[in-house]
Amino acid sequence: MTTVHDGYWCETVARSPEAEGEWILGGYRASTPRLALRWMRSQARRLAGALDPLPDRGPFPPGSLRQVGPHGPNPGRIFREWAADLRFQEVQLAALVTGRHISVNAGGPDHVWGRCDADVYYSLSCRPIALDFLTDWRLVEPQQAHA
Repeated sequence: MTTVHDGYWCETVARSPEAEGEWILGGYRASTPRLALRWMRSQARRLAGALDPLPDRGPFPPGSLRQVGPHGPNPGRIFREWAADLRFQEVQLAALVTGRHISVNAGGPDHVWGRCDADVYYSLSCRPIALDFLTDWRLVEPQQAHA
């Protein structure tokens, strides 16, 4: 049996076991590994902008944001750093080409639906869409039943 990749499925997911929720934030079917990584980079930037907005940019008034300590959880920073790390993405590209799954994950405390404080984990992932088929097909003449 031979496995062929018929594209790559990418998705962005937020999960919170404490809040008993899983939310799909986006999905994309890429035709090549390079397009899959391009989509993941754009999603990483989107998550970074939402989770860790840069000061004096975006919808927040100046002075309304505060700096997170270097050792505190900061999922936005993780996604921003990954989006800029093109060398590591080449390693992940090679993994995709060989049929392996790749992901970028980060998490930290958040306030979920105004209801509870809970840990929320964000994941960008991509996996090959595999098509398995037999490669040792032999043509066989149909046998006729004799009466």
